[in-house]
Amino acid sequence: MFTQKHHQTSVRICTLLSASLTFSILAAAQTAATISHVSAEPTIISLAASPQARAMHVTPVQGEPSFENTPSNFHAFASAKVGEDAGVETLTVNFSAATQITKIESKSKDFILESGGTCHEGNAYSAGQSCTLQARFSPQGAGTRTGKITIEHSASVQPFALGIGGYGYAPVLSFTPAIMTTVAGTYPASKGLLTSARNLTVDGNDTLYAADTGGNAIRSMDSSGNWTVLATGYTSPWGIAVDTMGEVYFDLSGSNNMYEIFDYGPIVQLAGTTTGACTAATPCTLSSHAIASPGVMAMDRNNNLFFADADQGVAMSTVQPLYPNLIYLYNPFPFQTNPSSPITVDSGDNLYSVWADGSECQIMQSSLYDAENSKVAFNKVAGGHTCGFAGDGGQAGNAEIGAKIGQMAWDLAGNLYFSDTSNNRIRRIDYITGQINTIAGNGAAGYTGDNDSATLGTLNAPTGVAVDSQGQVYIISSAATGQVIRKLGPNGFIYFASQIKGTASTAHTVTVSNTGNNTLTLTNAVITGANASDFKIDPVTTSCMLTAGSTLNSGQSCKIGLIFTPAAAAIRTASLVFADNTVTSSNTVQLYGAGALPSATLTINSPASGAIVTAGTAISFKVTLSGSPTPTGTVTLTLDGAALAGSPANLTTGSASVNAVTSVVGSHTLKAVYSGDANWAAGTAASVTYTVKAAAAIKCVMCGIGRPIHIISEPRFSFVDPR
Repeated sequence: MFTQKHHQTSVRICTLLSASLTFSILAAAQTAATISHVSAEPTIISLAASPQARAMHVTPVQGEPSFENTPSNFHAFASAKVGEDAGVETLTVNFSAATQITKIESKSKDFILESGGTCHEGNAYSAGQSCTLQARFSPQGAGTRTGKITIEHSASVQPFALGIGGYGYAPVLSFTPAIMTTVAGTYPASKGLLTSARNLTVDGNDTLYAADTGGNAIRSMDSSGNWTVLATGYTSPWGIAVDTMGEVYFDLSGSNNMYEIFDYGPIVQLAGTTTGACTAATPCTLSSHAIASPGVMAMDRNNNLFFADADQGVAMSTVQPLYPNLIYLYNPFPFQTNPSSPITVDSGDNLYSVWADGSECQIMQSSLYDAENSKVAFNKVAGGHTCGFAGDGGQAGNAEIGAKIGQMAWDLAGNLYFSDTSNNRIRRIDYITGQINTIAGNGAAGYTGDNDSATLGTLNAPTGVAVDSQGQVYIISSAATGQVIRKLGPNGFIYFASQIKGTASTAHTVTVSNTGNNTLTLTNAVITGANASDFKIDPVTTSCMLTAGSTLNSGQSCKIGLIFTPAAAAIRTASLVFADNTVTSSNTVQLYGAGALPSATLTINSPASGAIVTAGTAISFKVTLSGSPTPTGTVTLTLDGAALAGSPANLTTGSASVNAVTSVVGSHTLKAVYSGDANWAAGTAASVTYTVKAAAAIKCVMCGIGRPIHIISEPRFSFVDPR
């Protein structure tokens, strides 16, 4: 096993109800009246009905989407492991009018167009004709993968979009602490891209979506880092979600509206004005029913959309294939009336919400069945009767969380992430152990820590949080102007404070987690880089098995301890590199430390502290630097901050001296500062204070009587020439 001290258990974050729960009520609701979308122009190309995708014949594991009730122009492939493929499938497209194909393209790396089909660029087709495409699904990431094939043709300025999807299995290696950065393009010229934004989500192509509440826009960033405005002019969009077909949904809390960006382009309004009860037994039609202050959204694997509603608490809509239904859910969710109250749903269709009344702060869970049927049955996931910050490293149910939680999200292994806004942190609850830990933020409000350890950096009132298929965590956080998006990962980061050259630090640990949906197998783990020999794995604090062939199951974690022994007084860097079966084939923890020289012992031999000398009297200012080897170099010697003549003085067998003379009466400070050498640190200093007193006044005896007098200073006496 990749982990040797961690026992495999089936302990869940909280008690999940029986997997035998059925969704018969939900299925019955899907037969209700539907609405039709009006296309911008007539459909000239369409996807022909095909036999049930092979994915349907594979028993889906928990978390795998069913790809049922997909739109007509969508094809689901069989599931596959990353590095393998689901084989080539034939897609037939029909033509309802004469047209000529000008371009065929699939931009997703997960879906590859193969040669052998009969659809070709330049071919002309008449009404009633068909052609075929040969496509292969080779997942480039774990989880739901979505894409589209676009066919440009002469009869329309808008290309035909054929949706494609599948499900990939792969391990994902995540680290705590991870390296934290600012997502490019989100803080240009010190101006945040977002304003008052609260929600993020990620689709099956690792496209990141943000509801820019203050900017009145829906924004997206593709996996290459390119930002696009998908929708603009919609006042204060709040929640955002995406389904397994890649359709994007957002709502406007202020105007009680909900929208879908339909078929990769047109925007369709979903909510209407009708009022009345909407239950699982008697659902309403979403497009005609009024909703109240919709807010945070969440989408389950069956494409059921959940959102906060001010009138009824939490609502659910079966949004595919044609958004027919609206169902209001019940206890314990009626308190979920604030659009900013976060909700989420896990792969087993259990709902999670936040209860915070100022004295109690908890994350709660209930099954969808109970929420549909008004059963008051729920579990506490995190927090308790006290709001605050405590409990990291222990059970989430015994921890304290803040009074304000921004958003909750999941990774593929079932770990729950949430933005603890009040505490300026992002925290994670592990699926297997139930432990809670901070993964970003040190508790202080700020915008620091880029290219450094995420747990040492600062966040400011974080709101949105989302996790992509590579285990990278995205966070909305405030900056000096507007908001930025910070990212954790994919690399880990261990920072060692200054360490004396040649001495070993205490062990620093990094938590290694498989946040993917398949078992990770290790090929090797080595420390490489410019200063690799300065860093060693500590067997005492390491629980990971690092031998070839070791495994780490989905959801499991282990720790690696490292010790830093700098060989030089300088910045020292290296990397702990894992070769494995993840999508990238390797994963890295960056190691950073600073070597320092020891300080020699500096002694002031003379003058003695508190010495008293007469003005104008020269004193010897002598110092000694001791250590092995004997310190060399120079010492800067000053009197009241001014360099003395002969300073800097060269050390001779570790000693240096100069004379100091002053006629200024009072207290004075002599200071010595060592320059350092190849073995000893510069800056070692010492000082001594002494006092200068005035010379005695000259007293004249028998002055003015015409006879020569010899005058001698103290002790006071005189003599007279007897002549």
